[in-house]
Amino acid sequence: MIRNEKAKDHFGRFTTRSSEETFELARRIGEQLNSRAIFLLSGDLGAGKTVFAKGIAAGLKIDPVDVTSPSFTLINVHEGRLRLYHIDLYRLGEGACPELGLDEIFEDEKAITIIEWAEALGFTPEGAIRVEIRYLSDTDREINIQPPASAAS
Repeated sequence: MIRNEKAKDHFGRFTTRSSEETFELARRIGEQLNSRAIFLLSGDLGAGKTVFAKGIAAGLKIDPVDVTSPSFTLINVHEGRLRLYHIDLYRLGEGACPELGLDEIFEDEKAITIIEWAEALGFTPEGAIRVEIRYLSDTDREINIQPPASAAS
């Protein structure tokens, strides 16, 4: 069962008890997306960032099997109800992102962007939603989904 300390939309602190629950939480979020959104994912290696990305994809009518960590290509693009840019910055050092041309991706009004290892960006794109995934045990995760800074006030 997914537990949410603050059940306002899909923002707040959630506890999931399996990767399936993490996927389901993200799928429900993906189903509600209708326009541009940027998700900045952070968490330790193996915490569930890619599982979360697969869930968002499923909610966008993209086969989650097609969503894999783009560690070697950096950016994968998937077409569904909306376009999904799945970006993995694991192999990049902080500040290496200006050369990637991400500004055009961030401005795509009909696209969802998910960035794993987002701390390597070195900045926060306008309107970005922060998703922090933390280990509680081998199966349990705490997922803190923070609204964009402008929406938080």
